[in-house]
Amino acid sequence: MKIDIIGSVASGKTTLAGKISKKYNVPYYEKDNVVWDRTPDGDRKRTPEERDLYFQKIISGDVWIVEGSPRKCLKESFEICDYIIVLNEKTSVRLFRVFKRWIKQRIGKEHYNTKPTLNFLRYNIKWVLEFDDMKKDLFKELNSYGEKVKIFSNSDEAWEFVSRKY
Repeated sequence: MKIDIIGSVASGKTTLAGKISKKYNVPYYEKDNVVWDRTPDGDRKRTPEERDLYFQKIISGDVWIVEGSPRKCLKESFEICDYIIVLNEKTSVRLFRVFKRWIKQRIGKEHYNTKPTLNFLRYNIKWVLEFDDMKKDLFKELNSYGEKVKIFSNSDEAWEFVSRKY
């Protein structure tokens, strides 16, 4: 099993990856954590060399799931994965999830990598809307990967697909 799950902020990527990982006992990796080295002293952006080496180590394995927003620097997995799962959740749902997540993080009910400041909330809203703007070009680019690209309206549909295939 080699799966790359992509989509907007708050589309359900991490939740889906965790669910698949648990059921099939396959490790999953967040692309944000490939780009950022999470330390007790704070986040440090990996150099391009560190990032690429770390990502190559992940995708050279026999089984893996990677998930994250589409990044130009982390597309090597597209060539070698079984499926590229695109979560194309409605904008309204993603915006609701961004606010819900932010509130839960602020009151200590949910783990976070980046402190849930008002400024970070603004960035998340911006990223949700930017995904909508770049989606047409992304889908056009993904056409080159043919049948391995699977686009779903929500993570439940994607879960059903994975459950049938594996």
